[in-house]
Amino acid sequence: MDRRDFLKTTAALASVSVAGSAVTACAQDTSNKDSDVFWQTIINQYKVTDEFINLNAGHWGIMSEPVRKAFNEHTEFINAYSSHYVGHGRSANPNARNYNVERMEIIQMLAKKLGVQSDELVFTRGATESMQLLISGYNKIRPGDSVLYADAAYYSMAAEMRHLEAYRGANVVQLTMPDPVDFQGSINLFEQGIKDNPNTKLILLTHMANRTGVIIPVKEITEMARSYGVDVIVDMAHSWGQLDYNFVDQGTDFVGFNLHKWIGAPLGTGFMYIKKNRMLDIDTKSSKGLPGNNDINNRTQTGTMNLAAVMSVREALNFVDAIGIRHIDKRFRALRNEWTKEFINDDRVDILSPEDERMHCGLTSFRINAHNDARELAKTLLNDYAINTAAIPEYNGIRVSPGFYSSKADMATLAVAIKDIANKQG
Repeated sequence: MDRRDFLKTTAALASVSVAGSAVTACAQDTSNKDSDVFWQTIINQYKVTDEFINLNAGHWGIMSEPVRKAFNEHTEFINAYSSHYVGHGRSANPNARNYNVERMEIIQMLAKKLGVQSDELVFTRGATESMQLLISGYNKIRPGDSVLYADAAYYSMAAEMRHLEAYRGANVVQLTMPDPVDFQGSINLFEQGIKDNPNTKLILLTHMANRTGVIIPVKEITEMARSYGVDVIVDMAHSWGQLDYNFVDQGTDFVGFNLHKWIGAPLGTGFMYIKKNRMLDIDTKSSKGLPGNNDINNRTQTGTMNLAAVMSVREALNFVDAIGIRHIDKRFRALRNEWTKEFINDDRVDILSPEDERMHCGLTSFRINAHNDARELAKTLLNDYAINTAAIPEYNGIRVSPGFYSSKADMATLAVAIKDIANKQG
């Protein structure tokens, strides 16, 4: 089947599979935020290419039209007002618009959303920068102390943990996440790691694995680690904005976040959280004040950020808050189920995140067992089936990460493509 025939066939199959629900949905009020009718109004607020189905939102999110337009307006304003906006204007005219004032207003929005204090947050250019600052800045490690992380950690964060051997004299231990993994098993992994390394001081946790979408119980692992006197630093790049959870309830002290993935802000936006009473456990940057100060702003040195991108975080937060995280979480699970349900009893295809609802949301990976080259499989999906995904060679898998703009028909098309490829593999 060539690409043109495939697209025609899958379009027909997708229309059949969703036609019944669409007819029912048309009778529903768009105020039902879990209905396909409501989500079509959300999809309509994105401009995406029609050259392929984009199921790689995990790399970064696409801005909704309200956010994109605001970003353009902010860019024009910055270009027109230049440094007048960052302080010079306010010093001459107390009523002039000022970046630091508006930045703090957005920080306060983030703090309210998380349930923390605004002086516990600072903007960065993404979760990677946040995590690098936290890991390298954590100053309670002494030569010979152990630090632990699992092989599910994002590459850059794992590299920063390994750097602690040279930088702090740490004994760096990589743990292997069980495959398949279960809820208690993920807790046991880190507890056994602490027992095997009794001088452990720090653990890196990845709330939602970027390669498989596996969610680990951060709250339970943090409580367990604390009982041994061990701190945790948490990567929430993929969980925050996709998954419905209470941040404060996780009990974490050091966290890195992204804003250009599931919040839908412009590229180059993220932030870092340090609990106020733990501030001194993260070093200041050499150029930002003397050691011993507890200002979180002195623990990052990004230089001049893209001010228009930071300003646009306000509109991005307003957009997702208008939907509500409970409905976003439910939508992503529905999109995942739309394609994974086809392979529950298909031994040819492995779904790489557990069916335990506590351990998955929207982002999920799969592998076709008879196919031994993930990169070639990703190329096949894009070239022959017009579906953009991400190859995960370490697991011989493909990551599927739908976005706010994805439809159930998109996911049905993916399922048909996977079956077609599996059939050809024999």
